[in-house]
Amino acid sequence: MNSADLSIRRAGDDDVPGIIRLIDDAARWLRGQGTSQWAEPWPNAAEREKRVRRGIEVSRETGDDGHSPGVTWLVTDGDRPVATTYITRIPGAGLWTEDELKLRTVFLHRLVIDRRYAGLRLGERLIEWAGEWGRLAWRAEIMRIDVWTDNIRLHRYYRGRGFLYTDTPRVQADGTVRPDPRLPMDVYPSGVVLDRALKPVESWPDTGGFRLAGDSVPGIRRA
Repeated sequence: MNSADLSIRRAGDDDVPGIIRLIDDAARWLRGQGTSQWAEPWPNAAEREKRVRRGIEVSRETGDDGHSPGVTWLVTDGDRPVATTYITRIPGAGLWTEDELKLRTVFLHRLVIDRRYAGLRLGERLIEWAGEWGRLAWRAEIMRIDVWTDNIRLHRYYRGRGFLYTDTPRVQADGTVRPDPRLPMDVYPSGVVLDRALKPVESWPDTGGFRLAGDSVPGIRRA
């Protein structure tokens, strides 16, 4: 597996089965990681697929600034999907305060990596690439994520990549140290939120070392 062979592009309708496979493979791996994340498609398989399809549809929409309100990015090794994420500038209902939404934001969702490509820092590279795209296209100032409440390992992953808990952590009933979720798990399971300021990165659009495929960066210039 050669990192230099990886390409990045916007996902299309035909990519939905491959994205679902990535999620299902990640779910099988998560079953041994001490978390309930994706133990079952949330809230069910049909709604999950609907969200994935909608994340691709919005890529074709255009706002007043000429850019879409969201983009599903796909990293491929040849024809094989190996990583994906969905970014949007539309906040999730009930998760963010009025003051937080005063900042132009990239909301990061569904960051999924093929475990066979572990060790290539694909998640970190995709976060950097998507964040810089959002900073330039949407003039975003900050990246925000909502993380599965009981997936403490995932919390650590993001905190190790510059994200901070938005809320103050405390000792929970299960002994873990994390903030209270902003929504109960039975309402929305990804209720713990983190954020990271966006700053210019070097070598755009080569950030992350991906080869560009399709119209990944039309009209984007460094600010």
